[in-house]
Amino acid sequence: MLKSKLLWGLIFVSLSGMSGLFAQVGPEIQLGARGVMSFNTDMVSDKTTSSVNDFSDTGILLGFRQKLYNKFRGQLVIGFQFPDADSDLGQVFFHQTFLKIEDKSNILKMGRSRVRSSLIEFPTLRDDDALQFTDVLNPFSSGENTEDNQYGNVLELAHIFAQRYRLRIHGEHFTKTPVSPAANETNFSLNALGFSFEYRVPQTQLWNRPVIQQIGFGFNSFLADRQGYSNEFDKTLKNVLVSAIINLKRDPVHFWDVRTQTIFNLGFDEITDIRDFTTLTRAASVSNFTTIRYLYRKLERPAVQVALSGGVKNFPDLNRTTNQLQLILNGFYRLGENFDAGLQFQYSRFKGDLADLFGKSEFRVQFALVYSVDQLWNNQFDDRDSLLNLEHGYIP
Repeated sequence: MLKSKLLWGLIFVSLSGMSGLFAQVGPEIQLGARGVMSFNTDMVSDKTTSSVNDFSDTGILLGFRQKLYNKFRGQLVIGFQFPDADSDLGQVFFHQTFLKIEDKSNILKMGRSRVRSSLIEFPTLRDDDALQFTDVLNPFSSGENTEDNQYGNVLELAHIFAQRYRLRIHGEHFTKTPVSPAANETNFSLNALGFSFEYRVPQTQLWNRPVIQQIGFGFNSFLADRQGYSNEFDKTLKNVLVSAIINLKRDPVHFWDVRTQTIFNLGFDEITDIRDFTTLTRAASVSNFTTIRYLYRKLERPAVQVALSGGVKNFPDLNRTTNQLQLILNGFYRLGENFDAGLQFQYSRFKGDLADLFGKSEFRVQFALVYSVDQLWNNQFDDRDSLLNLEHGYIP
């Protein structure tokens, strides 16, 4: 009887151990949040001045990562942010809702996320501060919401070669403004296709301060409803992007770099004047945005950053000379762990058709406080990308 009990006891312990081996492993849980609060004062060319307390782009991200049965891992991300005050997106805007499967060299992403309208990030307070220069603009939007140019439904496949070269192919649905305010968008089929190829130094190697940190080339095409053309290639609105990040001084304490991106919008020949946002996005143009940045790192942590940025956009095929210029100067000081204070000045000047739409000039002063949270539970994976990589970072 004693031997029988011992035998059954050994079997029970063995089965318990085996069940432990095959038990489901709980997911890694990620929390990302960023609060962006600024006091904005705007002065436009008609002498009007306005001030507003702005908390747009404040948002929360929640992520779950799970080891799959093979070498891949899966991730679910759900996030929302508060949109611009003058948008019609409501009080809360869900900007991230996607599933991702990835391994060391391959990434498949499906859902709603940031569209590939830009190749690099610039150190502005918010990601839409220089939207006309830094992003390919959405030709299906009325231009009322800056988010229409930045977020959409995405299907994206990326392959990483030697951990430094990234080939990305994407299909996207950019938001289309309804014909009438009461109507809702019902067609979510792909209306944009593109690809990009980038050389990018891995995050773990940035401490070495290589001269070339990133070089990229991208192509975006929109399946537009161009009138009078039956050929799909002729109806497609095409944009080419070229970008680079160059480290000027390889110093771990006093850090200088230059970031630049040029967007060539091939446009449509029949657009010879700009009357609204639709013709603005479909007119041929060349835009460049460049930043020179100084970062002081104290004990390997960012302490002070100052950046000067400038953008120029020309429309060569219009009936009258039309262009725009923007200058941005800002500085950020780290008050504590992930808590910063910043001051930003913006100047915009418009000529030709753009002056009729936006006025001749605008000047904006912003005092801001920014707090970022990046928290992790049940840590299981490396950190190739944290949740806050999905958000705009003014200290890249």
